[in-house]
Amino acid sequence: MDEKKIYDLIERFEGSDLIGLKLRNGDFTLELEKGGQPKVAAQAAAQIAKVAETATKTAAQPEAAATTKAESEPASDYRQVRSPIVGVYYAAAGPQQEPFVKIGQRVEKGQVLCLVEAMKMMNELKSPVDGIIRTVSGINGKLVEFDQVLFEVEPC
Repeated sequence: MDEKKIYDLIERFEGSDLIGLKLRNGDFTLELEKGGQPKVAAQAAAQIAKVAETATKTAAQPEAAATTKAESEPASDYRQVRSPIVGVYYAAAGPQQEPFVKIGQRVEKGQVLCLVEAMKMMNELKSPVDGIIRTVSGINGKLVEFDQVLFEVEPC
């Protein structure tokens, strides 16, 4: 099952009155459930994206998707800013524009750090605190995973 069909199915499921859905297509199985947590759909989308990505990759196109310890643990008291969804990371509002933020730049709480595009929707990722950008992990135009650390901000 291709990725677009999976995302279309998730979108239709979210807009319906259904509380559960189970789909089997060959050896591919998709289970969706609605609950009180808004992260359930995002986590399902992340798992589906990983399954679709794994199915379409070949041995000639190896890409490392492993999370390193340094990426999962913040340095000292830095606040991690994580992707709330699976999507494409954009450092700027347009191809010819300056990035929203750079390493060492001072940011204010609520300031836009990047855009993450998912299902043709641009989602702004904002700073949770006043501080200084210490790391930028996203690569412009590349896919980011759900809960992937994109920035570390040193509060000040």
